[in-house]
Amino acid sequence: MTSCQYEESWSRAFTLSDFGISTADQFIITSGQVAISNSYEGARLIFNFYSLNSEAPEYNPQRISYGNLVLAPEIGDTPEIVQIDFASPITIPAGVERILVEVTQMDDIYNDAYKKVLIAGTEFDNDTSWYRGCRLYYTHIATENLTPAVPDANFFINVTGYKITPSNLGSITTLTNNPCGDPIKTSMFSCSYSKLFWARLFNLEDFGISTNEELTINLGQIGITSSDGGTGIQFNIYEVDENFPDSFSETNLIGSSQVQRLPYVSDYYPQIITVNFETPITVPNNVTRILVEVTNVISWGSGVFFVAGTEQDVGDSWYRGCGSGSPGYSMEDYVSMVDPAFRKPGGYPDAKFYINVTGNVNHVTNDFSMNISNICSEFLKEFSVTPTDNIASIAWDFGDLASGVENSSTDISPFHDFSVDGTYSITATVTATDGSIEILTETIKVKEPPNAYGIDDIHACEDSYNTGVSSSFNVGQVTQQVLGGQNNMTVTFIDGSGNTYTSLPNPFTNSVSNKETITVRVAHNNAPCCYSETSFDLIVNPIPDLSSVTDLIVCSNETDGFATFDLEQVQQAILGVNNINSVAFYRENGNQIQAPLDLVENQTINEEVIKVRAYENVNNCYNETTFKLMVNPLPIAHDLDILIGCDDNDDGISEYFDTSMVESQVLNNQMNLTVSYFDANGNSLPSPLNNPYTNTIAGEETITVRVTNTQTSCYDETPLVLRTSTRPQLNMPSTVYACDLGNGFANFDLSHIEEEIIASQTGLNLFYFDANGVELGSPLTASYKNSIPWNETITVRAENVLNASCYAETSFNLIVNELPTTTLEKSYYLCHLEPSLSIEVESGFDYYSWSHENEGAISNTHEVDLVHAGNYTLTIGKRTNDEYCENSFEFELIRSTPPTITEVRYKDLSDNDFIEILASGDGDFEYSLDGVNFQDSNYFSNVIGGTYTVMVRDKEGCGQDSADVTLIDYPKFFTPNNDGNNDYWQIFGIDQYPDAYVHIYDQYGKLLAQLTPNDLGWDGLFNGKEMPTNDYWFKINLQNGTIFSAHFTLKR
Repeated sequence: MTSCQYEESWSRAFTLSDFGISTADQFIITSGQVAISNSYEGARLIFNFYSLNSEAPEYNPQRISYGNLVLAPEIGDTPEIVQIDFASPITIPAGVERILVEVTQMDDIYNDAYKKVLIAGTEFDNDTSWYRGCRLYYTHIATENLTPAVPDANFFINVTGYKITPSNLGSITTLTNNPCGDPIKTSMFSCSYSKLFWARLFNLEDFGISTNEELTINLGQIGITSSDGGTGIQFNIYEVDENFPDSFSETNLIGSSQVQRLPYVSDYYPQIITVNFETPITVPNNVTRILVEVTNVISWGSGVFFVAGTEQDVGDSWYRGCGSGSPGYSMEDYVSMVDPAFRKPGGYPDAKFYINVTGNVNHVTNDFSMNISNICSEFLKEFSVTPTDNIASIAWDFGDLASGVENSSTDISPFHDFSVDGTYSITATVTATDGSIEILTETIKVKEPPNAYGIDDIHACEDSYNTGVSSSFNVGQVTQQVLGGQNNMTVTFIDGSGNTYTSLPNPFTNSVSNKETITVRVAHNNAPCCYSETSFDLIVNPIPDLSSVTDLIVCSNETDGFATFDLEQVQQAILGVNNINSVAFYRENGNQIQAPLDLVENQTINEEVIKVRAYENVNNCYNETTFKLMVNPLPIAHDLDILIGCDDNDDGISEYFDTSMVESQVLNNQMNLTVSYFDANGNSLPSPLNNPYTNTIAGEETITVRVTNTQTSCYDETPLVLRTSTRPQLNMPSTVYACDLGNGFANFDLSHIEEEIIASQTGLNLFYFDANGVELGSPLTASYKNSIPWNETITVRAENVLNASCYAETSFNLIVNELPTTTLEKSYYLCHLEPSLSIEVESGFDYYSWSHENEGAISNTHEVDLVHAGNYTLTIGKRTNDEYCENSFEFELIRSTPPTITEVRYKDLSDNDFIEILASGDGDFEYSLDGVNFQDSNYFSNVIGGTYTVMVRDKEGCGQDSADVTLIDYPKFFTPNNDGNNDYWQIFGIDQYPDAYVHIYDQYGKLLAQLTPNDLGWDGLFNGKEMPTNDYWFKINLQNGTIFSAHFTLKR
């Protein structure tokens, strides 16, 4: 997958049910991954999330969350996976079937190192990758449909999270007054730089939580419609009584969540913010009512954000804080949003704050708890009791006497299909493995789900060809069909673009081309969240293609404006299109034109408009358009002069015909005309003609020149004759070679070039040009120095002295031979005990000469034995392209003596302890602290304390030397947790000072421990008690005059 210089986005679509997430679940996304390459440090990648309908992503994806930033590391050509853990989890609301996960690279114009990252994929894949960007694709497009296509893009993009299934019964319970619907924007206000509190009230009994059960809350959610990104939120849980809000007090706080930062949220895209409580909040048993409060915590900026609501809810929404201090109200007191006198007439009845919490219900005395799958769209319910390991037997009573023998069960996890709507008391008598018996009771409301009866697909003819849109869909019977006689139901329609309707406008116009799926939702009037769904398709039947119908034009020298036209050819062209079975023509007065159609005369002078209508034979849809019958006069193509061109090789072809005056001559000042050209076979030529033009027929060629009226398309023609004459014949000279004088330049003998090019031809002028187009002297000199290094092309132009436009060109190359070269070291080392050193070079040269500065020549082959120290010269020669070139190289031989360590410098008890080894000798040395790992530098930094045997050795094996050195140092921290790592604290290198001692103190100067070189170290205990995590001080006395104090950290 290639990239471009503009913004790009890469996406993958996921069907949530493929991963066990139903439309009744919320999907909480906590992290994501994308694989990229070619990344610089800090490349800015953004994760965006959209909900999708059943259509592909290019059709109106709805944004859920935007702008989740991750900074990528530096990555080379090998792709790596980049992980993002979202600071605020992304909540995919219930009801979403498919999502699109999009990754976008943000432009980073303020970073000099900015470059485009490359998306990576996998070898195997089972779905489509989607792309948009590059200022070319403005909606998401499948990569196999790109130009060029990339069918194997296989983008590596994934997200990870967990699902929440809202439930009112069982061990996991969600407290919510917003039982259905996504968050929406409301009229609720907000304030800048102020403290605000939003709250919902919950009676625990309404959610099946008795006074013998406690609720442990581990998650909270709030819907927001806008946030400037500079604030955080915190959940507070209060116990309240029946006198709320008058009795509200912050002293009744049960617990608070951590503060979670809000992302930037546009007011066009409401979203759900999920807060996973780091410390769960337990609501004790005997608490019957709680208030869930959400407050803002400003980090920077104005701190403004707006709380979302839903279309339906239960109970009041409550608020206190900024803006509530109007007459009669206090900023410290809670006020209901339906209070008609709060701030404005009528209050804020649409506020309906989207606030909920989820947690685990635990019975404080029972050992077992009952769970019920209370899915509203099913009469069939599943029951269970946990934990199952301690159950010896169980007896269920579903309180449904009308179900007969099905009213009871002894299964651990039974199903029961309730008989009719109603409220049922469910009892489970559990006998534990220890013989004890517990009776569990829960109350459940059961309501028969509505039916959404099937609807037949609806067809309609297309309004305009190839639009896929019809405004004539008859949806008048849809509501009646989907209800099937049911009463007290609410019907909601959702079109393919996500728009909702309580009733479809009739006739209906589709918003998704060709085929649009309409989802129909049927719900009880008094239970809008409990619904069933079906769908049907609006199918657009295409109309015939009449795009091929064009005006019919007759060009005539007659002056009366009438002519005969052939409509039969128009009819046959239309009938040739698939599925068209009839065609009709109509005049402007509406009368149909009858056969014969091949001899139709226009009835309006010069121009008549004809309407044509075509019917297709499948759905009898038709299309119609108009065309003109036009009668027009001819223009004049004036006669042209014969053109003469130069033939360069006696083949009858010339590239030098001057056509610059052809167009003006053939038009002779006529206006609104175009000129076109055709060869002898009637093939179209470029217009205007190429200038100069090359004939394609040897000797003489005739071109037809057509003059066309641009308004009427009428034309006239005249011939253009092209004839050829002769041009000079040139030979291409051989390449000239010379030896390099330095940097690719040389002197060339070019005195023979002219004769080589033209031989015995006369009557010619010769011109020479270097590679830069600069004209050279003529004739060329015997010693020419090239202007372009290594390889230069000289262009030669020969013109006929009688016709300068009849010329020929050739060229020849000047090539500079590189001097022969070989690889020698600048210096060679020979141990003083060795008699000589043999070296050699390649054996393919034509000449060798080895010489010593004092001895003269010592070898004339490709190898030599070096004995005496000093400077040497090697000269080599080679003949290339019949040109002999030489080159010389100098080097030296050094006889080295063994290394001797003269001094070892070091520093200890510092932030940067070092060892520096100083050695004498003239060899090439390397150094080591352990005799195993060697380096070229004699300086070792950041050395930890201890005793070292340092070593220096000759790289050529000419001896070595060593010495011992001890550095005193200490660990900056230790962790005495008995894991085998850093369990003791002791001075490094102290074992070399047998009389030394160490005292350890706490921050108040209290002596905690005394260590000697023989001790293992301090274990973090004082009088057998573990000392806490803190900084501790020590003093070391080496008994040689060195006393040192510092501190270290004990970590637990």
